[in-house]
Amino acid sequence: MFYDKKYSLVKPERKKILLSNFKGYDETKVSRDLPCDYVDEVYNFAFKNNCLVSPYGVSVMKSQGMEIPNLPPIDGEARLFTTSIADGGKLKTKLVVSHLGGIEFYVDGDVQWSHIDCGERFDAGVNYLYEGEDMLLLSGGGGLKALTSEGLRSVKDGVDVLDMCVHYERIYAVVKGERNSLWFSDDFDPFNWNVSLEEGGYIDFDGSLGNVNAVKSFDNYLYVFCDFGIYRLTAYADQTQFSMKKVYVSGGRIISKSITCCGEYVAFAGEDGIYLFDGYDVSRYSVKTNDLLQDGFDDVSACYAHHKYIISFTNRRGGDFGMFTTQQRNNTMLIFDLTDKSVNLMRGVSLYDLKALGTSQSGRIIGLSDDASSPVELDSSGLYLSSPYQKYWKSGIIDFRRPSQIKVIRNVEYSIDGQITLGILANGERREFILSPRENFQSIYVKADKFVFYIRADNAKENVRPLTLEVDFLK
Repeated sequence: MFYDKKYSLVKPERKKILLSNFKGYDETKVSRDLPCDYVDEVYNFAFKNNCLVSPYGVSVMKSQGMEIPNLPPIDGEARLFTTSIADGGKLKTKLVVSHLGGIEFYVDGDVQWSHIDCGERFDAGVNYLYEGEDMLLLSGGGGLKALTSEGLRSVKDGVDVLDMCVHYERIYAVVKGERNSLWFSDDFDPFNWNVSLEEGGYIDFDGSLGNVNAVKSFDNYLYVFCDFGIYRLTAYADQTQFSMKKVYVSGGRIISKSITCCGEYVAFAGEDGIYLFDGYDVSRYSVKTNDLLQDGFDDVSACYAHHKYIISFTNRRGGDFGMFTTQQRNNTMLIFDLTDKSVNLMRGVSLYDLKALGTSQSGRIIGLSDDASSPVELDSSGLYLSSPYQKYWKSGIIDFRRPSQIKVIRNVEYSIDGQITLGILANGERREFILSPRENFQSIYVKADKFVFYIRADNAKENVRPLTLEVDFLK
């Protein structure tokens, strides 16, 4: 007599698991499990209501609803400054671009740029209201000059100012070659730098905090930023009332060009994070981007608008698919929201010499770009100079906290507004699946013990809602 053999087939454990709630970018919260809510590699996506959405776009700057004309040919690197000019009882924005070939300036409504010969490039500038006119003080290797409605006027020869600000009607300046001193003009007279108790002068520092790099007027005080700390200077019109106090000593170098007044704080980047200074105390605002910041701080530029601290710099970190390997100037921009502490990261753009026009709540963020022949501005288009640009989200290595067990990714359920690519790295191979907005389900079948998931897209407007994976855990 023969009997049929019966085999007991063990069914795999099957689960539906959320890929991510898309909460944000944070190098400190990378998990080996799903949902992978925070990731340390995401470019050109923003996070909103648990969705991946389009971040800012970049477009040619507009004046009175029209794109401003192209700049004339530029000799070498350029620097952007802003000031204003009175016209018919109204103030109009005046853009000033300095380069080795001279100064180009543009006033709202003009049909072309105007030119001033000067034979040098200016790297530092500050606005000063002098005798009822908004004057732009500019400094370069040839000295300190003033740009007025009458043209370019010499202020002080033989000084190369690295940074300057206006405080109680004096100009305070960090001078190249005098990095343990802070120079200042006479009050109400930026043309008078004579050293005396009744006119201008300078303040010496002991060098214990390193070189003097930047000076900011903030909350009725003057703050002097050095390599490794901050001094608070009480500086009124009468020099006999000047007093100085060391208020902060840093364990790492302060990046001078990142220092920006942001409402009730001064924000700056250090070697180990982003910091906020309220005039008395310094607090580390964010460590979410520490690794990225440590990759390089070349060409730093920063500004503040819409309650956001925005910093751009040239970064040498590459990316998957060879993305962002072309090292454009200022190819990385971080946008820190000081209200909710979120951060958006833009790569593959070029945006430097950042400036904020208007109030901090409603102002426009403008700058220069290596990819545009006129100044540009941030907008909400989701495009980079009228073209879609690559957006990328990538998880860490995911083993579902079962490192030695084999898993099968069977399918994905999704809801999106535009086509995206879902990629999976497993067993040293790459598999990609095109997800169409006309569907909500895609079969996958990828078998491995650990995985890396990524999403690529290049739509103008993105809205990627959380994706759900169906996973078999094999016995």
